[in-house]
Amino acid sequence: MQRVIQTIQSELFRIRKNRLFWACLALAAFFVFALALTFYHNSVNGMLPAISLVSFTEFLFSDYSLIFPLTLFLCLYFTEDFHTGTYSIALSKGTSRVHLFFGKLLASWIGVLVFLFVCFGVAYLSILIMGASRYDIDYSFSAIGAFLLLQCLCFLGYTAFLNLLSYLLRHRIIVTITAFFMLGVLYLYLTKISTALDMDYSLYKYWVVGLSHSLQINTIGEDLIPILVTLGIYLFLPTAISFSLFQRLDLRGLERR
Repeated sequence: MQRVIQTIQSELFRIRKNRLFWACLALAAFFVFALALTFYHNSVNGMLPAISLVSFTEFLFSDYSLIFPLTLFLCLYFTEDFHTGTYSIALSKGTSRVHLFFGKLLASWIGVLVFLFVCFGVAYLSILIMGASRYDIDYSFSAIGAFLLLQCLCFLGYTAFLNLLSYLLRHRIIVTITAFFMLGVLYLYLTKISTALDMDYSLYKYWVVGLSHSLQINTIGEDLIPILVTLGIYLFLPTAISFSLFQRLDLRGLERR
């Protein structure tokens, strides 16, 4: 356990010193500020009597504002060790594959949560500052908190999936292009294909990060079981597959026996 904690601390230090992380965070913060500004102007133009933080929370996850910057950072972060040979060095110093794998994955999850919390803070602070002087603010802390928790879990599952993609492809450019291509395909599925097929049950309703208008705060209770089951699969299946792949990487010649 101590080795895992040391690996997490080392990876968090790398993330903190990574300029790309801060650049992507700044870009995402700008995007969510733009979303807050858009939502505020929509409220003004619609002559609404109050600003609903529940509707604003759903609006935050209606496009790629958080996903694009995070995807760019994670793709390069997960493939960096293949690019620089850090895995081989760490293994040659006696760090086990289990400690290395889970330490890096848990550190990435912590980094993603920090990323999200900063963006959430910017978003809610912006909408409150813009709207508090002219409007009443409608909110439900329990509903918003539950929705944000599910979205955070979705992002952690998405992180695990990108980790799996990096172990499958390994090359940073190929991984990045593939991830963005898949996002484009998913967007077309969400906005075009699923509508054309008139699907009664769409799996994307539960597992695609931040792209589905179908995941509404007021219906979480009705759909909670399939949401939790899908999130469980989304979190653990990519993690299990990527761990199995990592165990079979051709680096054993550098490990201490």
